[in-house]
Amino acid sequence: MTDKYEKIAQKMGVIWNEEMRKILEALFNSEETDILLTFNGPYLDRFTAEKIARKVKRPIEEIKPMLEEMARTQRLFSSGKGDNRTYSMFPLVPGLFELYFSNHERAAAEEKETLMVFTEAYEKYYDKGNVAKAFSSKYPFMRVLVEQKALEETVERGKGKLIEVAQDLDVVKNDILPFEQAKILVEKARRVSVMDCACRTHMKIYNNGKTVNDYPINVCIAFNTWADYVIENGFGRELTKEKLLETLSKAAKAGLVHTTQNIQEKSTFMCNCDRDCCIMLRGLHQFNDPGLLANSNFIPEYDREKCIFCQNCVNLCPMCVISEVEEDDKITIDYDRCIGCGVCAYNCPEEALTMVKKYDKIPAVNTMEAMTKNVSGRSH
Repeated sequence: MTDKYEKIAQKMGVIWNEEMRKILEALFNSEETDILLTFNGPYLDRFTAEKIARKVKRPIEEIKPMLEEMARTQRLFSSGKGDNRTYSMFPLVPGLFELYFSNHERAAAEEKETLMVFTEAYEKYYDKGNVAKAFSSKYPFMRVLVEQKALEETVERGKGKLIEVAQDLDVVKNDILPFEQAKILVEKARRVSVMDCACRTHMKIYNNGKTVNDYPINVCIAFNTWADYVIENGFGRELTKEKLLETLSKAAKAGLVHTTQNIQEKSTFMCNCDRDCCIMLRGLHQFNDPGLLANSNFIPEYDREKCIFCQNCVNLCPMCVISEVEEDDKITIDYDRCIGCGVCAYNCPEEALTMVKKYDKIPAVNTMEAMTKNVSGRSH
């Protein structure tokens, strides 16, 4: 017989096993499971407290404080104010995992035992390939976004043209379309914020408080309703759009990869992923599964004559696909595994690498269309 926790896992779209049971039992008590089971699935419904109270057949005076506490502790998403506040169910990723571990200081102070159960059970769950199996798709939910400065250098070198408004998305070979530009995604956002990276935080906790690398951690970006949520709950800092673009550039300089939802507009978050910890990029290395993350439409073009063989690109490449050829003082690129992030071009001091457009992949218009394509493209 399927119990409540297994039903929640089914609604979340995750693989059910012993570790998932531990995670859900640690995070949700019996009353909270009843609330979660009122939803059809992650982000599919936006219910008011009154509607949830009717669904679980309990007084609003009892249910409303529970909902507020679940939202405060990153167990339920909330948006809006007053009587217009609504609640939605989180998926495991992106949602429950990211926001829980981004607010790690609260979790460590208030529920250390739960934090450790989540940390250890999730790592075992991940290492068994369950996240990769559940979310890998012919249409990945996330995609790579080239650092804006690298794209501007592409234009300066005559390799492309920035298009700020694309009426019909008729793709010209060198056109750099709006959804390919971080600057436009940022400019269109109503509100932006930054918080700690959940993936690097999770690995630090799992590693007994020791960081596993030196990448910056306060670089996880939230837009619009996600920004409202993290700022309201005290673990996100509101940024000006200028400061956000500076944050993205600093992340690229460190060797982090911008990733965002595989949609054309109204992204709710942007990650800056590293190869050791982050869910999608780590999955590409650990499981060699290209269905976890969509490449950008760009590849690096190499100019041997300008190369001074500094090896910045070799050392920083997140996918480790750039190699040195010492006898010839040059580099080689494994384009079959390159994800087109532009970290190499951004960090090249002599313009020996330029991002050029090779593909014309057009993302889904919005989140709902992307989720539909992602689910239909999964192999399991």
